[in-house]
Amino acid sequence: MTKVLILGNNPLPFEKTNYLSALGLRTWQLTKPLLDDGHEVCLVCLRVPQAFAVQELEPLIKKERPFLYYSLDFTTFTDPQIIHHIVEEFDPDCLVATNLLPCYQAARLKDKKPFWADLHGHAMAEAQAKAAVDKDDQFLYNYWNQERHVIDKGDVFSCVSTPQLYAVIGELGARGRLNQYTNGYNFVHVIFEAIPETPLAYNRAALRGTEVARDDFVVLWSGGYNTWADVDTLFRALEGAMKTNPKIKFLSTGGEIKGQDEVTYFHFLDLIRNSSCSANFIMKGWLPIEESRSYYLEADVGINIDQDIYEVKLGSKMRIMEWLWAGLPILSTRVCESIQILEREGVCFTFRPGDAAGLQDQIIWMANHREKVRQQGESGREFACHNLSYARTTEPLRAWVNNPYLAPDQGQRIGFEKERDSHISHLEDVLRDKDRLIHNKDLEIKQMKSVIGLRDKELEETRSRIRELEATLDRYHRTLPYRIYALLRRVRARRNP
Repeated sequence: MTKVLILGNNPLPFEKTNYLSALGLRTWQLTKPLLDDGHEVCLVCLRVPQAFAVQELEPLIKKERPFLYYSLDFTTFTDPQIIHHIVEEFDPDCLVATNLLPCYQAARLKDKKPFWADLHGHAMAEAQAKAAVDKDDQFLYNYWNQERHVIDKGDVFSCVSTPQLYAVIGELGARGRLNQYTNGYNFVHVIFEAIPETPLAYNRAALRGTEVARDDFVVLWSGGYNTWADVDTLFRALEGAMKTNPKIKFLSTGGEIKGQDEVTYFHFLDLIRNSSCSANFIMKGWLPIEESRSYYLEADVGINIDQDIYEVKLGSKMRIMEWLWAGLPILSTRVCESIQILEREGVCFTFRPGDAAGLQDQIIWMANHREKVRQQGESGREFACHNLSYARTTEPLRAWVNNPYLAPDQGQRIGFEKERDSHISHLEDVLRDKDRLIHNKDLEIKQMKSVIGLRDKELEETRSRIRELEATLDRYHRTLPYRIYALLRRVRARRNP
């Protein structure tokens, strides 16, 4: 048995919260198999505050479950001293972290324990997508600053796709981790998103006969409207399909993602508001987990629509796993690796990114072939149960936790000395340029002061000359000839009024 400290995110699937979080689901995907294997686990989670019904939670909540569980607010979670105290008190044999910020916090710990970093999505591709939505690149450095610390400190890494695996290897090379000590060492593993081993229970009838007719064809969206979502193509396709077949309805359980994407969802709502088919769009917003999942079991198909961007090409989709778990048929853009795998297995429907007309035709066809669609949903669930369970996908992590180890270059790696020297040389050049600029400016200031001094001298000489002329004029006005002249002018003025 190994003592494992895990850093991740909540809400966890068993907690009663306002919405599902892919970050929390990923955390539980890695945690539960380790618990099932009999390891002693301490789970420390960064809390998503808006997910909980009670907003004013204590900064640190500690619970004794079959495992030790901490739920922390942002300020507490990002305090290195508090995390260090928890680690010191639990005294683990190894660290496991998932999602970017928890991995970063693990990387900042001073006590060196074997560290498995699960990079749940490619940070820089996500940063790029966010920058495009926000029209602002200010977050790029923040993402990279966290990612590079994790890359520098991790002993083993996992990610969600094969394309991301190669991206991580590239980052390792860029940070000097592909060196003489790690030649032949297997740094990175793929852990696909997964489904629990237990079946999803049907809770209650939430939709049919209340919000939609029993024979309506319901297209479901669940989860956040994130930076990758192509809602313009989605809207055009849905509106066209609804005009052809009014029995087609769109049901959304999800909304904006605070702090990540607060634009896309509201743009989609604006499109719907101005549509002649607006009554066919049922926008529920974020819902408690149990209520949201009940819609999986009553909808006809779950839809996922991606832009053709690096975030999607390197990433994955947790909501797809949720639909597979429920046996809900899937309709998705053909971009990320997980969808390509499902398509090859014949257990999902796909369409090209940006193809509104193709998507429209696909939805209309599915509404007219419901039994074929339903059967594919069952096939998807069977495939996921056999190939994408928590236990199976986490086999590399479980093997490592049984015997955790450091990377071969820990304590050996010297990094890019020449690169550091070149950076120092560049900074010295910058400083010299600044010194040169300062010197030139000082010369200009000195010259300007000299010019101003000359101008002041000339101005004073002009003023002195004016004073002399004024004194001369005053003396002239007091002379006898001038007074006689002035008297004659006054007399002439009276005679010739």
